[in-house]
Amino acid sequence: MTPIGSIQTDAVVFTQSEKVTVKKIAMPPPGPGQVRVRTAFSTISAGTEGWVWQNQFTWAATPFPCVPGYQRTGTIAALGEGVTGWSIGDAVVATIGQWTGDVPPFWGAHLAEGNTPQSEIYRLPHGLSPVDASSAVVAQVGFNAASRVRLNPGDWIVVYGDGLIGQFAAQAAKARGAKVVMVGHRPGRLALARHCGIDAVVDSHDNKIVESLRTLMNCEFAVAILDSVQRQEAQKQYMPLLQAGLGQIVYCGFTPNQTWADMALLQQHEITTHFVSGWNRTRLAATLGLMAEGKLCLDPLVTHRADFRRSPDLYDLIRTRGKDFLGIVLDWQGETR
Repeated sequence: MTPIGSIQTDAVVFTQSEKVTVKKIAMPPPGPGQVRVRTAFSTISAGTEGWVWQNQFTWAATPFPCVPGYQRTGTIAALGEGVTGWSIGDAVVATIGQWTGDVPPFWGAHLAEGNTPQSEIYRLPHGLSPVDASSAVVAQVGFNAASRVRLNPGDWIVVYGDGLIGQFAAQAAKARGAKVVMVGHRPGRLALARHCGIDAVVDSHDNKIVESLRTLMNCEFAVAILDSVQRQEAQKQYMPLLQAGLGQIVYCGFTPNQTWADMALLQQHEITTHFVSGWNRTRLAATLGLMAEGKLCLDPLVTHRADFRRSPDLYDLIRTRGKDFLGIVLDWQGETR
């Protein structure tokens, strides 16, 4: 029985491992300290959501059935008790959902209307596209990665990985004044990086990749590697580009494996190493600021923008890797809610 005051809302639901559908779920009234957000756009985080969908996200088991996603934009539709500083109709960026019911949130952003803690909503900056802002959390991972390294304007940064995290890390490093080269293996994604102003790109299958990178940079060492790939074969490939005692690595992607880097090699060369994950208000607010300034951009990276009802096909695209994709944005502005 649907509780009094609840609504029925469309949501993307992971029903079991590698099974996804769009269905109506019950959304209770916003509780104390919560707001209900009517979604305009949400962006799929293909890597992390892919692990969750396959029940391979080792930080927590997937509670099938559940609503995935952790980044969306929209407007406030209702206010819970004790909420201050917000009004119905305010344009916002929202992260996690928060509610109880038969279909709980596993973060919970891919839905037409959902409750979010007041602490997890942000004002949509003036002039920032709600499509761009719907990728704010993934953009923040890239911002966080680039913010960790010591660098001077004009220093070279090498970004490993051509997915959204790698793309945003490269853009954030450019925003800090670095010169950036991206290493990846998908020509379409590398072309998009160049379109977004990245200085150079290199195919990771280049059998003389170290020499190619040094020629591009016109120097022997990069100041840092921003690694969104996190595999031993990648580490072995880029280690010669880091100067012993001075080199820096930022690991900025999720992996389900316990051992994915040679820690002894890092110690032997005294490489400074950072690990980044999640978000906080300070970093996410700074990310939104850079997006509003046009220094972090999703729009050129969107390969698929589709009605939310196409979600099953889009997740299948992620699973099979059958067609090149990058940014996948769900549009929730249709009449059905």
